[in-house]
Amino acid sequence: MFRRLALLFLLGLPLTVGAKPYALPNTRVVTLVSHVNGQRYVLYVSLPRDYVRHPDKRYPVVYTLDADYAFPIVTAVTTHFADRGNMPPVIVVGIAYPGGIGDLDAYRRNRTRDYTPTHTLRGGYGPAMQRLSGGGAAFRRFITDELFAYVQKHWRADPRDRTFVGHSFGGLFGAYVLLTRPEAFRNYVLVSPSLWYDDKTIFDVEATYAKTHKDLPARVYMVIGAYENQPPPSHAMVDDARELLRRIRAHGYEHFDGAVRVLDRETHNSVFPAGVTRGLRVLLDAHAQ
Repeated sequence: MFRRLALLFLLGLPLTVGAKPYALPNTRVVTLVSHVNGQRYVLYVSLPRDYVRHPDKRYPVVYTLDADYAFPIVTAVTTHFADRGNMPPVIVVGIAYPGGIGDLDAYRRNRTRDYTPTHTLRGGYGPAMQRLSGGGAAFRRFITDELFAYVQKHWRADPRDRTFVGHSFGGLFGAYVLLTRPEAFRNYVLVSPSLWYDDKTIFDVEATYAKTHKDLPARVYMVIGAYENQPPPSHAMVDDARELLRRIRAHGYEHFDGAVRVLDRETHNSVFPAGVTRGLRVLLDAHAQ
């Protein structure tokens, strides 16, 4: 070992001693099996920097789907803002699956099953994946009936202050929760929501909600890349988001607040980091101490 290090030094090469994987500070990973749909979920949890110093304090919680890429981004963004007084410290909970995204087919099967509100063989990742679609209602029950209780039992989560983050199919699922169980979350950050799914079935969900409700108590921030408004066979995702917001606003709900923002030069795959940063800053900044 010493000879190897000496040789590297003489050659002017960088010395690497005791290299270890990098881990996000103040995080942990736990597994939770749902009694609602029988699925096994992996939860990535990030606690605020001051969590231990304030044992009597309860914290807002940000829940994010697609945790394998979204969790480190959301954790870094919320920590950065909280450290600078731009938002309160928050707990971040990312919902992932066993194996992460190492197996892309399994990743696609899981999100197709959980994030879609209806069953259809069209669209998405194709018929082989879409045969699993339509598990959104069960996944919503897992979150509202099991996950919330689990998080509140194990960490000091404020049940009155939850924020949802979802991208693409995850944004579609967030819109579905918004229009079926809006009180589940205080805030919704929907990045590039796939509102085109199943012949824009989400617009039918919106109409059904409006028939029996006089209020929609939620704050919604939709962010879409400017390059996402594409002609068939692609989708006009900017137009869809604006139309959904227009329809919701037309009902005059007293406690609804919503916005659509289009980010220049962003695509469906590139928009998430900037979109979630903008959404969290806007929706959570009002609570900063």
